[in-house]
Amino acid sequence: MNIPILRIPFPEDEKRFINQKINEVLDSGVLTMGKYTQEFEELFRRFIGSRYAVSTSNCTVALEIIIRSLGIEGKSIIIPTNTFMATAYAVMQSGNKVIFADSDRDTLSLYPKDLRKRIDPDTAAVVLVHIGGIITPDYYEIKKICEENNLYLIEDCAHAFGCSIDGKNAGLLGVAGAFSFFPTKVVTTGEGGMITTDDEDVYNNAMMIRNHGKNPAMGNRMSQFGYNYRLSEITAVIGIQQMRKAAEIAAARKEVAGIYDRLLAGNGHIRPLSVPSNTASTYYKYIAFLPEGCDRSKVKRIMKEKYGVSLTGEVYADPCHTEPIWKEYTYCGKLRNNGRAVGCTRWPGCGCKTLQDGFPEATYLSNHHICLPLYPGLTEKECAYVVDSLLDTVKNKAAPAF
Repeated sequence: MNIPILRIPFPEDEKRFINQKINEVLDSGVLTMGKYTQEFEELFRRFIGSRYAVSTSNCTVALEIIIRSLGIEGKSIIIPTNTFMATAYAVMQSGNKVIFADSDRDTLSLYPKDLRKRIDPDTAAVVLVHIGGIITPDYYEIKKICEENNLYLIEDCAHAFGCSIDGKNAGLLGVAGAFSFFPTKVVTTGEGGMITTDDEDVYNNAMMIRNHGKNPAMGNRMSQFGYNYRLSEITAVIGIQQMRKAAEIAAARKEVAGIYDRLLAGNGHIRPLSVPSNTASTYYKYIAFLPEGCDRSKVKRIMKEKYGVSLTGEVYADPCHTEPIWKEYTYCGKLRNNGRAVGCTRWPGCGCKTLQDGFPEATYLSNHHICLPLYPGLTEKECAYVVDSLLDTVKNKAAPAF
């Protein structure tokens, strides 16, 4: 049996819908910023429940636009070291400094106790990343910390489309949220992103920043420092098709996760990451922990070579603070001088000379978890094969005797 990392099925009726709409786009001559972009944004806004939605070319720039729309510049912004580097890049590209914080091994998300310690006098915001499609039960404490310190709470929802806590959707938990439509995501347009917010000022600023800074109130004269962060009409068409079946996609992912839960219950070797009872997940990743002493790279190799099962990428195998980029760049994006730390002229006390370290929880979880293949259409038979193959690998090939 062959179980790939990902399948993205487009049935014939969906292809016909997409082809028809693309032909309409081509016939219209409006290839960007047209009616299909607006329709996609409206469908997304309704699904999340936000007042506004702004489409972008990807999630990284969606985060950058949010930060810039809030007027944050020359400040520090706290993000978890357990995230994709795009979160850090968004902070740096917006003219701010990254401060990393540790993550809780039980939630893979920001660790509130460490978050408190990382706040500096110039800290302006915290980015909460919903890793693997799970909203941390510490959300309320993190929100309280932000309120106590007058910090904006921004959501990185790249993994969290359709996820919620106590009935409130990701994308509504802070001042604004950023979503991704990369091929691996719950809904995909190939590339693309979306901003959700209830803040009118953030919305208006974001609309200008994504379109070269053009201000409609000034006859599209440039009043913001903007850039081309737009989404094409053809991409929006695919987004519309995906939103038409978004609830179906989410339900299918939950069903596959439920199968894995049943198959792994009480196995004694592989421990799935538990989903808090007050949250709902669409399972961007199905995360599980390996036994102590188990070699993950060996597990993945045996699963692929012997059983034909491709385990997906981790979230994440390498914490951001360990990436080699920091040998060449400071945490505010300034190129170092031949690898040597330099003083930063952007603002006083930037701290670029000091490499950030000391994240034991994130280091632990990055070394001990795996992610099982999960996507709509994965059958119970295939899930059983994945689990049987994994348990056989762990028990007999890639770990000490139990």
